[in-house]
Amino acid sequence: MYPWPLKPFDKAHPVRGYFNDPRISGSSRAFHFGIDISAPNGTPVYAVRGGTVHLEGPRSLSVADGDVDFGYWHILPAVEHHQRVAKHQLLGHIQAPWLHVHFAERRSGSYRDPLRRGALSPWTDTTKPEVTKVVFSRNGRALAPNAISGAVDVIAEAHDTTPLAVHAPWNDLPVTPARIRWRVRRGGLTVRPWRTPVDFTKGLVPREDFHQVYAPRTRQNRPGKPGLYRVFLAHTWSTTLFPDGNYRIEVEASDNRGNKGGLALPFTIANNV
Repeated sequence: MYPWPLKPFDKAHPVRGYFNDPRISGSSRAFHFGIDISAPNGTPVYAVRGGTVHLEGPRSLSVADGDVDFGYWHILPAVEHHQRVAKHQLLGHIQAPWLHVHFAERRSGSYRDPLRRGALSPWTDTTKPEVTKVVFSRNGRALAPNAISGAVDVIAEAHDTTPLAVHAPWNDLPVTPARIRWRVRRGGLTVRPWRTPVDFTKGLVPREDFHQVYAPRTRQNRPGKPGLYRVFLAHTWSTTLFPDGNYRIEVEASDNRGNKGGLALPFTIANNV
């Protein structure tokens, strides 16, 4: 457990970007390897743990302590390369125009979610993620749910809401849920049990898996422009494994504090019509 890198150290600060959010720039696709803590330009940034400074670039640095290091990006450094710093020592100031410090935690070379239990503290989250849409698709085209047949992609649009208000122009923008799972029911029976294709609690997803996780038309947040998070629940799911008839797909999104939200969509399998 460690404190916040901004004062006051023992109070939660607004976070506008979550772990494994989509990061899209031109042809580049990647997963966000930390969190974005919102604060005015010029805000002092401090070490959450003591260690050795490594200047990663002109506006980024890390502080290493054994096999754990913490990264601080979009700051103007006030320390030197290989300098030893103590906990709560000043590292630098948030550089304009970023309005945030990108904060990352890496253990034994693997990035972890700083908002998980037992990490950045205090952190309280009572907002519920939402699933706003479920789509059956083939070759990038949405299919009518009243006559599904053959192999289809199953896509959900889902997002979470930040528990603390973020200042404009980054206010009221979505963030990713920690997990998304789905099942299929017919009548009162579960015919396809819960499966969890999206589980961001396990660590940073490799960038080469971006198109396996995020579906086409996914957008990241921009100032004043909400992103859209579309995730694959299944690729080429075969409806021929089930008898024709009426079903219901249930999709649930949750965060790393146990808050949940979901959506159910009736659909009809019609392979033999």
